[in-house]
Amino acid sequence: MNSWKTDLVVTPTTPIQLQDSVATFGSCFADVIGNYLTTNKFNTLANPFGTIYNPISIHRTLQMICRKDVQAEMDFVESQGAWFHYRFHSSFCGSSREALRERIEKQIKVTHEHLKSCRVLILTYGTAFVYRRKDNQEIVSNCHKMPSSLFTKELLTSEEIMHSSNETFDLLRKLNPNIRIITTVSPVRHTKDTLQLNSVSKSILRLCAHELQKSGIDYFPAYEIMVDDLRDYRFYKVDRIHPTEEAEAYIIKKFGDQYFDTATKNLLMEWNSIRQALQHKPFQPNSSAHQSFLRKTLEQLERIRQTLPVESEITAIKSQLV
Repeated sequence: MNSWKTDLVVTPTTPIQLQDSVATFGSCFADVIGNYLTTNKFNTLANPFGTIYNPISIHRTLQMICRKDVQAEMDFVESQGAWFHYRFHSSFCGSSREALRERIEKQIKVTHEHLKSCRVLILTYGTAFVYRRKDNQEIVSNCHKMPSSLFTKELLTSEEIMHSSNETFDLLRKLNPNIRIITTVSPVRHTKDTLQLNSVSKSILRLCAHELQKSGIDYFPAYEIMVDDLRDYRFYKVDRIHPTEEAEAYIIKKFGDQYFDTATKNLLMEWNSIRQALQHKPFQPNSSAHQSFLRKTLEQLERIRQTLPVESEITAIKSQLV
């Protein structure tokens, strides 16, 4: 029988090891990858400045981190009793301008130190559309629900993105010559731009990722896996925009096929089995059956403690033994 789908086969490349520190930046799919790596005990900094959709804003944030910039006063904005910053997600807010500035500066310092020793940086581009302030022509990361009359909507060109990419990656390599950069195009559809223009936007992002490969930047095909491999509405949530958990798991498996070696895959399989066991909620915690279950789980944790940081899990298990 012929296959009912076209499988996207990824090519294994230089593996990401468990001891490698990782950072993810970009669209909400950067959270998906980052949270997966964090759950599986990689030393990961996942989207430290919140969701950023367009590549110019992603790059500008990375430049600020590399230079440890202090933000311009004109980028702070007050809305509905809280303070926000046009260069960051709305999750970065404060009760005052000073409180927000302090929070941002602290996060920049933490992220700067992480990037200095980071082995892998994963960038997820969501859209080539941007919103530009009319008062100073600056592109914003987030409009913070300010009136639309304050902005113009524009479509970035591949030339603008490539110029920004090259400038940013040069800075990153000066900060950390050993950093490895991986780009991906988010599988999340921006249907508010219309399906036609979402296609144009994704095409621009994909073209830029292709050009960056020529200079040694990796590419992971999350977008292609969603639209060409899965290619079915059952893999979208009810909004028909975001991938389901099943689709995310499938894409992440492909990520592992491309970036994990056999030893890492086997260890992660063992850890996930233990992690599922740890989620077990007993009706009778002191029963002989549950105590036996705890001792077996403890043995499994002891077996992997040299390669995975599971000290907190071991402590939790020991506290339940009677």
